[in-house]
Amino acid sequence: MERREFLKKAGLGTAAGTATLVAAAPALASTEAPSIKWRLASSFPKTLDTVFGGAEDFCKRVKELTDGKFEIRPFAGGEIVPALQVMDAVKDGTV
Repeated sequence: MERREFLKKAGLGTAAGTATLVAAAPALASTEAPSIKWRLASSFPKTLDTVFGGAEDFCKRVKELTDGKFEIRPFAGGEIVPALQVMDAVKDGTV
């Protein structure tokens, strides 16, 4: 019998917590999100449409899904740093 009462109380606690979260959701949604801009350095040239084109499509989709609040700009190998030094640029905080 103790297990049943525990489950009833746990269910009521979960329901109360969910109701509180749902009540707070409009307040959370109304806050203005800051605009974020990132640079994506790639080791691949623009001529490799399968790889670099995929990165461009990904960046475009992220911008669409966030209503322009999160923008990622892709750069081909050699535009920001030489192609094989992308990892070092990320480590140093360049990109």
